[in-house]
Amino acid sequence: MQVAGAIRNRLPAICIDVTSGNGPYSGTTSRSLLEISLRYPVSEVPHPSLVYLKCGFQESIMETESHSTFLLEFHTEKNNFSSPDELIAPIKELLEKDIGEVKEVYRRCSDESVNVILDCDMKSIVTLQLKSSGLVLMNIDIDGQHSSTFNQELAKKFERDVKGKLAAVASKSICPIKRGGPLDRFRYLTSSDERLLEYDVDHVVADVRSPFQHIQILHTINFGNLLVLDDLQNLAESDLVYTETLIQRGKIDYTGKNILILGAGDGALLWELLKEGPNMVTMVEIDETVMKLCSQHLRSACGSALDSTTGPHHQIIVGDCLTELDKLKSQSVLFDFVFSDLTDIPLSIKPQNKEWQFLLDVMEKSLGVLKPDGQFLTHGSGVSSVQSLADFESHLNNLEPPVEFKRCQAFVPSFMEDWVFYQVRKTPNNK
Repeated sequence: MQVAGAIRNRLPAICIDVTSGNGPYSGTTSRSLLEISLRYPVSEVPHPSLVYLKCGFQESIMETESHSTFLLEFHTEKNNFSSPDELIAPIKELLEKDIGEVKEVYRRCSDESVNVILDCDMKSIVTLQLKSSGLVLMNIDIDGQHSSTFNQELAKKFERDVKGKLAAVASKSICPIKRGGPLDRFRYLTSSDERLLEYDVDHVVADVRSPFQHIQILHTINFGNLLVLDDLQNLAESDLVYTETLIQRGKIDYTGKNILILGAGDGALLWELLKEGPNMVTMVEIDETVMKLCSQHLRSACGSALDSTTGPHHQIIVGDCLTELDKLKSQSVLFDFVFSDLTDIPLSIKPQNKEWQFLLDVMEKSLGVLKPDGQFLTHGSGVSSVQSLADFESHLNNLEPPVEFKRCQAFVPSFMEDWVFYQVRKTPNNK
């Protein structure tokens, strides 16, 4: 087996020539080679055991151009057309004009809708849904090799032309969804209430799975390196405002205080708190892989905080936060401040009871290691997740012993939305 260093998409990698007759991958089938090459795509090797494999199949995949899907809708008067073909024919005419020869390959009719699939000159597939209400839904899938022949500008013109032909009262063309290109599967994440967000990812810094979660660090043009855990954006180099709002910088004095952090494996919270002159900050994080990757690739956010597990004013415990909270409670250890920077508030209360129970357990156990005049500080969710925030506050209002809380919000750049933060303390009568 031959091994050589290489540069791929501006990242270092180890390229293995699997065509050799020697080594652990000799004789591997083409299918398993493809599966291996997809396992760690265009990623920097964060650990010697994570190897980027180079073979003919992988190379062809990486060079594939993005396929574009244009989503269009038209609202027509349902009584204006006596048959589906009165709608389909002008659409075919315009598709032939803008894309190429059109062939209908499928049609299914029911009382509620007519569904049609069109093949356009072997370059694209168009699906049409004609609803009995007069709504026309259209998806145009353009092959990657022909994506330059039908772009957003042409799609807008096509929309106007179809709207005119159908005498539609309203229409909309959504910018294309990109798929199949080297970085397209990293491009899309969601907001807290599951709206689609698109990121300008230009390369993948790390893409690994720890025993606990899928960890990615993506480099974006707007936000710098972005930490993504299980497909949820966690923190980017641009997001100092997240940490400063969480700690209420300028509003709370941490000088000489003892602080407990739960989670926050990116190290940013620890780094910013150490600037505030605390006596000791104890951080509990279950995933050591996250900390190692962030100490290397999110350094502008975490500084040198993760370089050592112990220091004059900090200690890092690798372990489960609930277990560690129980230990601290049994040892009668109390803190001035407890930070929970763990999972987001679940979007729905019913199908995610385990997540809700975890958050409630964390909160109740945290209050158990908090000094009478201490504070529990945590983040909630995006302001658009109205019901989730209301459910969380309902839980706060029903805690025993009772607590009082305040909330604030700040726009977090890489989240692309306002995020809600909470400051919780025991009520005066229950300290």
